[in-house]
Amino acid sequence: MSQGSKGSTKLMIIVWVLAMLFIGYKALNSSSEEASNSDVMIDSALLERIKPIGQVRIDSSIVVATSESSEKAERSGEEIYSANCQGCHSSGVMGSPKYASLEDWAPRIDLGLEKLTLSAIAGKGGMPARGTCMDCSDNEIKLTVQYMLDSLK
Repeated sequence: MSQGSKGSTKLMIIVWVLAMLFIGYKALNSSSEEASNSDVMIDSALLERIKPIGQVRIDSSIVVATSESSEKAERSGEEIYSANCQGCHSSGVMGSPKYASLEDWAPRIDLGLEKLTLSAIAGKGGMPARGTCMDCSDNEIKLTVQYMLDSLK
């Protein structure tokens, strides 16, 4: 081989290597740009799917209901006892003190009306909170406890 053909072969190899480096560089950059463009498209599609469908606007100048209009008449202790408490307290289920049984209520009488009412509101032993009367006010629970205590006289 001649000296000129060796030089042109080296030149061709250098050009080929540079071309491959340039193509590789472009391939790496274009794929990351496409991937980032694809991520942006996915993110925007995701945001479009999960966007809120409406907005809540609260206008404080309009009063829908007041506490006075939504209050119901207070029930008596006897009504609440008959509707919610009688099932357990008439038979002494799960150790509940029986209605009008001084023997069952004797250890509890010394606690007083306030502590017995708080116990009835919170629940005690097998009795759930509010004695299953979830719509009873604290005062109605107190009236019911008083009704049961009055039965002991």
